[in-house]
Amino acid sequence: MEKNKIPVPWFSLPGLNDDVVLSTKIRLCRNLADFPFPVKMSIDDMERVNSLVYDAIQNESAFHFIDYKNIFTQGRQVLIDKNIITEEKDFDCSAVILNDNDAENILVNHIDHVRISSFSSGFEAEKVMASVYRIDELLQNKLQFAASHDFGYLTSLIKDCGTGLKISYRIFIPSIVLSGQFDAIIGLVQEKKFCIQPIFQVSDSADFANFIFDLYPGNAADGTELDQAANISSLAEIILKTERKIRRTFADNNPTILLNFVKRAYAKAMYSLLLTYEEAADIISVMKFGLQTGRVSGITEQELNALYYRAKHGHILYVNDNYAFSYEDDLKKDLSAQLQRLRAIVIQQAFEKLTVN
Repeated sequence: MEKNKIPVPWFSLPGLNDDVVLSTKIRLCRNLADFPFPVKMSIDDMERVNSLVYDAIQNESAFHFIDYKNIFTQGRQVLIDKNIITEEKDFDCSAVILNDNDAENILVNHIDHVRISSFSSGFEAEKVMASVYRIDELLQNKLQFAASHDFGYLTSLIKDCGTGLKISYRIFIPSIVLSGQFDAIIGLVQEKKFCIQPIFQVSDSADFANFIFDLYPGNAADGTELDQAANISSLAEIILKTERKIRRTFADNNPTILLNFVKRAYAKAMYSLLLTYEEAADIISVMKFGLQTGRVSGITEQELNALYYRAKHGHILYVNDNYAFSYEDDLKKDLSAQLQRLRAIVIQQAFEKLTVN
């Protein structure tokens, strides 16, 4: 990376089939031999594992080793927003290792001694798989991981034993849901022993944020890494093709309903003074669908996908704390309202060249 050049976050980069597959995430669980699992570790053991992992990774200039206890609330919120850590109140680890654009990360002494994750925009399992195994190989040059002939890699959670691998896709499937065919997709996912989970659960069934899901395996013990990657990727490809096929029919058969969705969301985006994240996610999702069906122009899938992250609480809080904004008098003592005001401004700036057709 060129000196002083700011790296582009992974979620702002284009990816294959990113109209339907918003992102790919792959995670590997590993534990060091001769140490108890983190839940049973002493402080001395935890510090020793921390040191060993640091020693194994320190020559990689793109990685940054951060002591978790030194990450303040704002920084933790950013990590939550980027799906690097979870938002559970009891979440803990000893260190977070990040690369320059946050596409690769390692959690040390979380549920397992080492949890390697890699992200990419779009449908990019092969690229992300290469990324996590490159880090795994780097660590194994200096660390010995716990494994057995019968059970594979040993992990804190039984469902993660075996390969320690978990591939997940974040997918956007409004046509499937609106056409009433989501139950068939659920049946297919369950038949193939995978899981599908909504990201949002908004009470309004017409809220487009409800159409974003995570697709992931039930456990890591079924087959080899290649088997698992092939199985979930073939399932994701079926869903992708189904969404695109139904999308064409839905747009042709429901032009007025579709245009109403788009115009209503556009009006809310451009004339709102305050927006919650859930409202922003609905607006972004409607505009994605509008772009895919020819009702919206002047913006790209890539820009809309990045906006899901740029509108999140942690990023908005960071912008608020690091740049000078002049808020209306009644908002000056209300941080929550200030962040909603700023989120509305971020959305409106992103939609400056957007046109409803």
